[in-house]
Amino acid sequence: MLCPNDATGLDFHGQDISGLGPLNYEAQRGMYLHPTYAVSTDRVEQGVLDAWVWAREFKDAESKRYGIKESTR
Repeated sequence: MLCPNDATGLDFHGQDISGLGPLNYEAQRGMYLHPTYAVSTDRVEQGVLDAWVWAREFKDAESKRYGIKESTR
């Protein structure tokens, strides 16, 4: 069994949804999705094992983000 994972940004810009954060730039609103898939060695998809969704923190007045560093996610 192989367990590849991926990362993608879910863009909800322009929608009134709480809990969103910036994506590639501060004005873009959304969250990130990190799913892990199960695939057999015969390349048959078995499904999603796990999916982790998170939103970035906004930058403060000094252009710094606080909280967990993205490199540790």
